[in-house]
Amino acid sequence: MPVDQVQYTRIDVEVPGLVEHAWVVVGGGPSREILLPDGRGLLQVVLEGDGSLVDTLTGASTPDATGVRGLMTRPVVRVQDGSGVRLGIQLAPSALAAVGAPGLVDAWGDAEGLVGPALGRASDELAAGRFAAAAHELVDALVARRVEPTLDAVRFGEVLRLVDERAGLVSAQELARAEGVTVSDLHRWTLLFLGAQPADYLAAVRFASFVRQAVGPGVARPDAVLQALSWYSRAEVPPREVERSTGLDPVELRRVEERIAALVGPATV
Repeated sequence: MPVDQVQYTRIDVEVPGLVEHAWVVVGGGPSREILLPDGRGLLQVVLEGDGSLVDTLTGASTPDATGVRGLMTRPVVRVQDGSGVRLGIQLAPSALAAVGAPGLVDAWGDAEGLVGPALGRASDELAAGRFAAAAHELVDALVARRVEPTLDAVRFGEVLRLVDERAGLVSAQELARAEGVTVSDLHRWTLLFLGAQPADYLAAVRFASFVRQAVGPGVARPDAVLQALSWYSRAEVPPREVERSTGLDPVELRRVEERIAALVGPATV
């Protein structure tokens, strides 16, 4: 398989407000991709393989290993050697709060602490090639931990729906007004259910939506993302519009572009 052509196999397993779907990647050769900050968390199981996650703003690199994270506020480059197996459970935006876990914004936590013995059972199923069974082990463990949603959680779910519907192009004031609450209430909800400030969450969703509009669905290949960012950064767009459209100010956008270019070479635009 050519580099950057990683192939995901989707597993349809959905629990509204908790799990959106699952996926599995089996070997396939070296690959690189951009993980977009789309407002979702991830529960991941990795068997063997050697990979890393590179923060495009700081340049920090961490192992691409078994764990759980909340939402990301910036894009990350995943670099894989192509061996091993990876299973991912894409979490709904406020899923970690729904199971009583911390938000883990831009951070990874212990998967076993979240799903307990189900992690071992899922790993065994994954090793045996029973991918759907592995996914269901993890999803069932999450469902077992789920707490009864409060009225605030239900109302915040409507806020999340509107953010997705508007691709992040909505202000905290507009969100608060739409739900009939104060901006202070919205800040409290976002910190409680996501662990992030509203501005950071909205900026992340805007960036992911901006990139998706340019490169389409599926795997976000570094070269395609780089080309989109390079074109935009050279289009002499006013700084305020850059931040409104991409969620990043011009300096941050350029830094992300440079980090990706360091991995794949400069874009041809």
